[in-house]
Amino acid sequence: MELRKAEIAGFGHYRNQIFEFLPGNQLFYGSNEVGKSTLYQFILAMLFGFPKKGSKKKDYTPRDGAAYGGRLWVSIEPYGDVLIERYRKVNRGKAKLFIGGEEKDEKILNQVLSPLNKDVFQDVFTFQQEQLSQIDRLQEKELQTSLISLGITGSQQLMGKIQEYQKENQQLFKPRAKKLTLNQQLKDWQDLRQTIQQQEAEEENVQKAYQKISQFDQELQSLSDEQKKLKVKEKDLNQKKSHWSLYEEWKELEKVKESRVSEKEQKELQRFYHEYQNLTEKIQKKEDELAQLEQGQETDRYFFYLDHEKEVQDLLQLDVPIIRLLDRQKELFQEKENVEQVFFKLKQKWGWTEQQPPQALPSSIDSSIDKLEKLHEQIRQKETQIQWLKERKQHVEKEIDQLEEKYPDLISTTKNKKNYSPLILTFGGIIALLGLFLSFPFNLLAFIVGLTCVAASLLKNYQKKKPFTDVKPTWQEKLLQSDAYSEEILNEEEDLKNSQQEAQKIDMMLQTTLGHENIEQSWRSLLESYQKDQEEYQRVVLEESSLQSQLAVVKEQKIDLETRFQFLAEWLPLADKSLQEKQDIVKKFAAQMQETKMSRLQQPSTLLAQQLKQTKEERDELFTSNASLLETVGLEQPTEIPLWIKQWENMQKKLNRKEELAAILRPIFPEDINYDQLTQYLTKNQTKQEENQETINHLLEEKQRLQLQVEYLQKNGTLDMLYQEESRMLSEIHETALRWSTNRLLVAFLSDLATELSEQQLPQLLKQASYYFSLLTNGSYKKVTSIEGVINAVSDEATFAIYELSTGTKDQLIMSIRFAYLFMQKERSISPVIIDDGWLHYDSLRKENLAKLLSEFGDNYQVICLSSDKEMVSYYQELKQTVIKF
Repeated sequence: MELRKAEIAGFGHYRNQIFEFLPGNQLFYGSNEVGKSTLYQFILAMLFGFPKKGSKKKDYTPRDGAAYGGRLWVSIEPYGDVLIERYRKVNRGKAKLFIGGEEKDEKILNQVLSPLNKDVFQDVFTFQQEQLSQIDRLQEKELQTSLISLGITGSQQLMGKIQEYQKENQQLFKPRAKKLTLNQQLKDWQDLRQTIQQQEAEEENVQKAYQKISQFDQELQSLSDEQKKLKVKEKDLNQKKSHWSLYEEWKELEKVKESRVSEKEQKELQRFYHEYQNLTEKIQKKEDELAQLEQGQETDRYFFYLDHEKEVQDLLQLDVPIIRLLDRQKELFQEKENVEQVFFKLKQKWGWTEQQPPQALPSSIDSSIDKLEKLHEQIRQKETQIQWLKERKQHVEKEIDQLEEKYPDLISTTKNKKNYSPLILTFGGIIALLGLFLSFPFNLLAFIVGLTCVAASLLKNYQKKKPFTDVKPTWQEKLLQSDAYSEEILNEEEDLKNSQQEAQKIDMMLQTTLGHENIEQSWRSLLESYQKDQEEYQRVVLEESSLQSQLAVVKEQKIDLETRFQFLAEWLPLADKSLQEKQDIVKKFAAQMQETKMSRLQQPSTLLAQQLKQTKEERDELFTSNASLLETVGLEQPTEIPLWIKQWENMQKKLNRKEELAAILRPIFPEDINYDQLTQYLTKNQTKQEENQETINHLLEEKQRLQLQVEYLQKNGTLDMLYQEESRMLSEIHETALRWSTNRLLVAFLSDLATELSEQQLPQLLKQASYYFSLLTNGSYKKVTSIEGVINAVSDEATFAIYELSTGTKDQLIMSIRFAYLFMQKERSISPVIIDDGWLHYDSLRKENLAKLLSEFGDNYQVICLSSDKEMVSYYQELKQTVIKF
């Protein structure tokens, strides 16, 4: 739908006003209170009716008696141009509709506008600042229903069916209705229940009898069901008992585990054993023949050599590796001794051991040494200063003695007078200082008293000095100078003492930290020595670790070499010999055997021995090639194979029997059980059946007795007829209620289905919203996501929930989502988009980005902006968009 023209006869302050609307994006600009919102309210009234009057609602009724209403031209597919005319005092405010020159009523208008209604128009196609500030509105049920009714999910037919079911239910039942079908049926049934209750009150005994009979029926049914279960259980237990011998055999066979060796491996093992046995028999035969030829000769060592000639020759090639290995071991021992010497020196100097390695020095040690050096320098300066002051004091005292000798009478008189001036001066100064810490007016009083004392003291000193003006330097001045020097000497000595104590503390700290007393050298040089030795310690620790690893490797290599001589232990004296000695013994043995070999080369026994050796090698190769097979079956020697094969065949027979029994017994014995339990279960089952049968017989007798009483009490049959009528009514109520509840279930199901269809389009919605949001924020945010029902904005740095955004960014996000919803409807053109100053929290850049979005969105929608913002007008003009002034 697109708006073409609005003709206002009277609405608010408008009189005979005409507004024309263009396709695409356009801005209606005017100052505040010019009537932008009034124009929007007029369009809303023409489409959906005049607003109801209320105390908190603005009334647009003309006060000068002008006609309240007007006409609105719209274009709606497939109807074409449509004229809507509505006046408040004509036809009670209902609209007239003109389509192709034919007049229609307001019902046709609702069909023409469908699926657009007032709520959808206001909540979906209208953008106002109040809406943007309502964050949760995006998740409200009303907005979701509006979006579904627009056909966003393609569920328009579903919504129609939902309304059909709801309408039918409203005709069947309402909580407060009286004449609807189900309401009337319930009312009739309640009246009948009252009659039945009255009748039952008269026939109380019948009711009690019926209750008792019903209770008996329930108990009989329960007992009957239990008896059937007990019969089935008894049959099952008897079947278990008849198969018990097979069950015991099966349980015993279950202990037999399936062999890890396959049948193919078993046949391969059997073939290997036959070949190995044949070669062993040949070797035995040749050894017998060779024993006859060599009878009386000592040939064991020679034949041993022939069997191990290759191993012996390999040992002869180890001269160079053995020498290198021993030399390397010697070098490593020497290096280790050097390292131990370094450790010994460091231990003597610093006391470092493996248990007490050097500790890491605190980072403040350099500053402590600097401070100590400064303190020593201050101490030296203080001592020099004190010495200079003492010399000056001695010089002044000498001048005083000279003055006393020169003016004995005058000076003796001055001495006899008590001098209180210094005391008064000191007292005045103390009082003035105390004034700094007192509150008003006590501080002012203290200042006055203190200054008075100081002034009096200074005046008195001046008067005392006056008789001495002719004596230079005067005796009094010299006395004061001497006292000043004494006081200064005391202060300097106190400072010197403090500095010495602080220096002593730092000395103790450094001594504790470095673990060494500093007597001959400075702490700076001792620290450098400590750090250098610490690095040396760490270096030798690493070197010692490396030497240990290398020695371990050398030791392992030496053990490997000695192991290679092990096969000669029975034939050569190699015990307690070094590697070099073992090598020399093997050389002599090889030389002797080579001589024997040359001397016996042409003898028949030699040829036979060679054949014997070859046969043994074949057997060894056969054993080696099948060693993995022997390891697989868990054997060490081929002689164990016959017994293993026999055991394997017996085990296979047991496994076959176990599978055969399992197929028979597993359905019968789903759980393990022993014979005593089986006998006990059978006994309990039979006992329980007998008890149940006795109870059934007793209940049947009681039931028959009560039935006879009921027949006697119900001879008139009145209660039976009421019960039949109640049964019929309940049947009708059940059918009506079933149809009503079915409709409700269908409404709920179809609503869920429509919502599900809407959620299926959520990815497409978020994708389009991400594009608009990036456009509005100038690329600051790249994506819009929904996590557990909360809208989130994603930037390059982080992800923010909607409530974490600033007010302006939040408005942009909500606007992006709503525009994305509208983008998904662009093919249907349901309604134009109207924006009434929806950028209150926007700065200049945000307004410019919004103008770009509206310019682009105008390609698919008619966009009408109502604004009093001059800045927005400039952006529209830059983008060459239409601006219409009021």
